[in-house]
Amino acid sequence: MGSLVEILFFLSTALLVPVIGVLLVFVAWVLLEIGGFVSEARERHQQNSAWQSFLKELHDRPNLPCQSAATTFFQHNVYSGLLGSFSARGREICGSELHLSKLVSDLEVEAAGRLARMSLGVRIGPMLGLMGTLIPLGPALIGLSTGNIEDMAQHLVVAFSTTVLGLFVGGVCYGLWLTRRQWYARDLAHIEHITQCLYAAEGEQTHASGNSQPQH
Repeated sequence: MGSLVEILFFLSTALLVPVIGVLLVFVAWVLLEIGGFVSEARERHQQNSAWQSFLKELHDRPNLPCQSAATTFFQHNVYSGLLGSFSARGREICGSELHLSKLVSDLEVEAAGRLARMSLGVRIGPMLGLMGTLIPLGPALIGLSTGNIEDMAQHLVVAFSTTVLGLFVGGVCYGLWLTRRQWYARDLAHIEHITQCLYAAEGEQTHASGNSQPQH
């Protein structure tokens, strides 16, 4: 039994260095994500005028045909977020419903992937923080039992520091996940509206061409 306890203690303490290393990598990644988030928020704020002007034109011209509305959307060169990707990549294929549907599906997958990264930080960050908290407690208790207060204090500092960093990673990722989920949901709703306009325009053209054929 004593040998098993020693093996468990050795394995758990051996995990401390990898846990701290991975946690520091997550902290660096979160700092980069914060920078990307601030940049994306600034871009959305600055380039939101293009989408607002498009909506204003639709409001001012309620009888604007669907094809003209879609054409007006793709004429604006600057959009933010998923709208920008949809405009840039869909400008050449807007005449094909099949390719446009594939593009919309690809954008939904990309948005889900970006949110999945944030979900990973929400779950893994606190988990690493908890592991970094519990692992040093064993050596700290041993130091307490032997009267080595300095060694115990060092291990407790490691335990509390990893707890703070883990909660920092999880909290920041959760906040970014909530905000980006709202952004992407709004972008996908706008994209769905544009694609519906294009599909309606194609239906109108098909119906008009069918009526123009001579009757036998």
